[in-house]
Amino acid sequence: MHDPPETCNTSGGYKAIELDAISTYATPNTSPPPPGFHGPGAFGPDTVDEELVLDRARRNGLSATAVVSKERRRVLLGNAPETPSTDVLVRHTVHFVIRVLRSWPRLLAATHHTAQLPPIIHNVQVVDGSLPKPLAHCYTLAKIWDGEVGGSGELVQRTVLDEVQRLFREFTSYDEANLLAAAQSLLILLIILFFGGADGQGSGVKLQAELVTQLWDVKERLAGTGLFLAEESNHTRPRWRSWAAVSAKRRTILAMHHFEWAWSLRTGYPVLTCFELAAVPAPVAGYLWRETNETRWESLYDDWLRVWKDGVYKIGEFFHIQAEGSLDPRSEKWLSEADEFGMMLMAESKDPVTPAA
Repeated sequence: MHDPPETCNTSGGYKAIELDAISTYATPNTSPPPPGFHGPGAFGPDTVDEELVLDRARRNGLSATAVVSKERRRVLLGNAPETPSTDVLVRHTVHFVIRVLRSWPRLLAATHHTAQLPPIIHNVQVVDGSLPKPLAHCYTLAKIWDGEVGGSGELVQRTVLDEVQRLFREFTSYDEANLLAAAQSLLILLIILFFGGADGQGSGVKLQAELVTQLWDVKERLAGTGLFLAEESNHTRPRWRSWAAVSAKRRTILAMHHFEWAWSLRTGYPVLTCFELAAVPAPVAGYLWRETNETRWESLYDDWLRVWKDGVYKIGEFFHIQAEGSLDPRSEKWLSEADEFGMMLMAESKDPVTPAA
């Protein structure tokens, strides 16, 4: 088996992309970033041809870089982290993202029903008032974490880690619905492990790096179940449940990516900026995601398609957002519809990150 192509920034700077390996991610008329270029946030640089990426994604699903590369694995498991960035803007954004992520297990713990869920879990995943088994376990552990008393933090962390390791052992045996639930559960439990301490800290960095690389295996398998619907490519309305499921998968993979981005910056590891998500539709309007009535959703979706008659907004369009000044019309229109998950993505889209020495 060939190693997956390197399209990610794993050393702090932007490396050349092998043209024949990935069906051209860089546009023909775009020069590589200059030496010392301080790249953007979690979405990568401006040298992406979304149509070429979309064509490849339609044919093959998410690119091979959904597999953790040998280089990224070496960086995480073989190197000690550098000193975290001291840039005030970067640190502010990282803390903002971590606070948002910590709110997801808090939301599970604070509610006694499934009417309010983290923005990666869709209501259609709730069957007869119950969550899939992997998420049900996560729900219970979130409540234990939320209710821990002095001196019990280490016990809670060990219990959460046991469940994380169980899911890593078993996820390959799950059907698609339970695989999605396991991926969502893993992300929320890792948020508790990494950022869930009273001081915002969590388990040791070496263990965290090992868990991050294992999470890539889950991301790869989830992406392999499909991230696109034919109706979306044809700009027609899909079936509600199919759309909800694929939207939840895309949100979960995006959240995993941004979780690793924030963790890398916080701990001093080089930032991972990947291109493979460029072709993925960005999270849609909050009112579509939150709608729980199928008939009402169909009407709203038809209206939404007319608003986006020139094509849906894709993750690759984040690459072109400038750090200052007004947004372009499409980005501004997308932001006007975004829910809290979209707001978090926008906050990260153009953070300046200094390459590692």
